[in-house]
Order: sequence, then structure tokens, then C-alpha cells
Amino acid sequence: MKRILLFLSFVVSHLSFSSVAAQSSPDADPNFYIYLCFGQSNMEGNAQPETVDKQNVDARFLMLATCDFSSPKRTTGEWYKATPPIVNPWGGLGMADYFGRTMVAALPTNVKVGVVDVAIGGIAIEGFMPDKIAGILAKAEAWQAERIRAYGSNPYQRLVDMGKKAQEVGIIKGVLLHQGCSNNGDPNWPNNVKKIYNNMLSDLGLSADSVPLFAGETLRQDQGGSCYAHNTQVNRLPEVIPTAHVISSLGCPGNGVDPWHFNNVGYRVMGKRYAYAALQTMGLETKVNPDYQMPDALRRFYAVREIDKINDLKIAAGYSRKITTYKGTFKDNHKEDLIGETTFSSDDFQMSGNMILTTEDQNVIGIVTATYTDFMGTVWTQDITVATGTMRSIQGVEADDETLDMPVYTLLGVKVATGKEWDSLPGGLYVLNGRIIRKP
Repeated sequence: MKRILLFLSFVVSHLSFSSVAAQSSPDADPNFYIYLCFGQSNMEGNAQPETVDKQNVDARFLMLATCDFSSPKRTTGEWYKATPPIVNPWGGLGMADYFGRTMVAALPTNVKVGVVDVAIGGIAIEGFMPDKIAGILAKAEAWQAERIRAYGSNPYQRLVDMGKKAQEVGIIKGVLLHQGCSNNGDPNWPNNVKKIYNNMLSDLGLSADSVPLFAGETLRQDQGGSCYAHNTQVNRLPEVIPTAHVISSLGCPGNGVDPWHFNNVGYRVMGKRYAYAALQTMGLETKVNPDYQMPDALRRFYAVREIDKINDLKIAAGYSRKITTYKGTFKDNHKEDLIGETTFSSDDFQMSGNMILTTEDQNVIGIVTATYTDFMGTVWTQDITVATGTMRSIQGVEADDETLDMPVYTLLGVKVATGKEWDSLPGGLYVLNGRIIRKP
């Protein structure tokens, strides 16, 4: 019995030692924030870096080479200034580039940011499962097989090994993911991501509470994306991973060449949004540190020049209306949809985020104020005039005076009334203003 207890004591001691060893070294710099990144081609980076991307990299933004590079010359396991390409020799500008630039600009000037990035074009999420990668490698095309082998034929293990190396000098603060087109719409995808994320936390001795997951949406349909349906699965992640955060791709442009990849502007905006989410989880503001010396070329990317005006709105009493877009043009001439970073308030209407709510007896012309603060700290406000109560509610539509004068038809095309006579009609299906409406 004594021998059994001694053996169990040794096992417990050994497991405890392994867990501690996987965490950051006591000599690690607490002001070196490290983020693990993984995914497929959009994380790898598909856009050719431009001058602004190559020449404005702060020395506080670093990359750990997770494979060997020939040009520029980089060696696996060594740290370098994060000049693109920062993932592998085949990549370009990607998700992590402007994530890191935004983070160092916002954080205290004594904080460094490092990324440890393993990504492979076209890889399925199963490619980051050690028990599945051999089968994927066996069937991979030559170009993809070369990239998998660059990571020791086991991308997940390479990421964990480099994560352990990073823990010798810094503190892992989060995980960035962008992957999906190779699993487009797969309902098992969120659970597979959860398994990989949990394994990563376990292998590195990390806690989910202090190392959240940030997952980006794929290119949207209105920007030419063919994998937009996968965003349904991306948005399910917080349901299965409580510490997951979804990064919106709303308005981020594609490259116009293929249906999968963003262009330079899209990668810059997505990177900034990843950083905003990371800063918010730390309770920090999403704006530049006043002590940071922002290069002029980057300032033009982050500073708004003008905001598009939102037209006056009409809402039928008792209905709600969502403000779905709020666009701004920046000083480098790129355009962004800022709806996700804008707050809406009103003394005249009840608000739920960007949704205007009205009551059935509300008969007012009021104001909703939109407020947006750009990364440089400039506050932009706009008053939107909203009229309600002067219209009648017709089930399923927002009806103004023009709608009330329109004819109402049966499904057979027989005119039976006008909008003003809606309440007198019996229950059923009707056509008004080109829409089929059910009257209870």
C-alpha cells in the first residue's frame, strides 16, 4: 500500500510539474503580450504588401518564425520585427499584420506584442488535429504538402512547440483564428475548433479566462465571397466556447480576383477589428495611446475624414427599425462600415443597440444620435431625424402615406382595397407594394 501511495505521489508531482513547465517562465516579460494565430490562407495572408505595410512596422511588434524563410532570411524559433510576410514564405499581408500594429499603438509604450502564426492555404480545420493531419497530407496537392511539411508535417504541434518557446520570454494573451472556406457550412466546425482550442490551452498550461479566442468571419457575399454561408458557423462559436469572440467582416472588400480572399484594405480593417476585440476584453479603449508616435502613413489609415450622412427615417408606430449601415471615409481614401463601432442614443426613442423601438401610441418627430470615435480619438456625431406615429401599421410592412394609398390585391391579382382599408379586410394573404402580407 505504501508503494502505491508513493507511486501516486510521484505521478501527481510529475503532472503538476509538467503543467507549470508549460506556462510562462518566471523570467518571462509580463509586458510582452503574445498571441497564437492559426488558420488557412486569409490568416497566412493573400494580399501583396504595399509600401505602407512594409515601412511602418514598430520595433515593439514582433513575430516568432514558425518555419524557415529564405527571403527574407528567417530561422524557425527566432524573433524578428513583424515586417510582412510574417507567417511563412508563401504568405503576404494577412490578419495578424494590422492586429499587431493596432495593439502596439493602443497599449502602453513599454508593452511589446508578438505573434506566433501557423497557417496553410486551403487547410481544413482537421489539419490542426494531430490524429488527422497524416491523412490530409497524404492527399494534399504538391503546393499544400510543401507548406504542411514546412511545419514538420504537424501544424498543431508546431504551433504548440513555438507557443512554449514564446512562453520563455512573454505571456500568451489570446488566440486568433481565421479558417472556414475548406469547411464551408460544416456544422461540426465549431466543436472541432473547441477541441483544438481546449487542447492548446491544456498543452500550454493556459486558462480560457485569460486567453480568449478571436475568430474572424469569411468574406461576405456582397463583397464577392463564396464561403459566406460559413459565417453562420463562425457566429455559433460563442455558444460552444464561452470565451470566443467573433470578428465581423462587414464591408471588408475582397480582392476581385477570387471568391475567398480579402484585399489589402480588407486585411487591414480585419486586423484592426481583431485588435479592438482584444483590447475590449482587457477593458482598454480602442484608440491610440497619446504617448505613441504614429507614423503619418498609418495615421491616414486610422483617421476618419468624413462620415456618410444617414437620411431621415420614418417608422410606423409600434414597429422597430434597425440602422444597418454607417459608413466613413478615412484619410487614405479607404471606406469602412462603422456600424459595429458606433453607439446610438436618443431622448425621444427607446434604443436597443442600433435598433430604434417605438410604441403603438407614439406620435413624435425625434432625434437619434450616432456617435463614433475613430482610433485617433476624434469623436464624430450625427443627429438622425426619426418620424413615427403619422403612419399606419400594416402587418409586415412599414407604411407611410404613400403605402396607404396603394392598392391591395389577393394572390390571384384581384384588387380588393387600398392600404387605408387594410383593417376592414378579412384575415388571409394579400399583396401590397409587391410584398405578400398575412393579415391575422
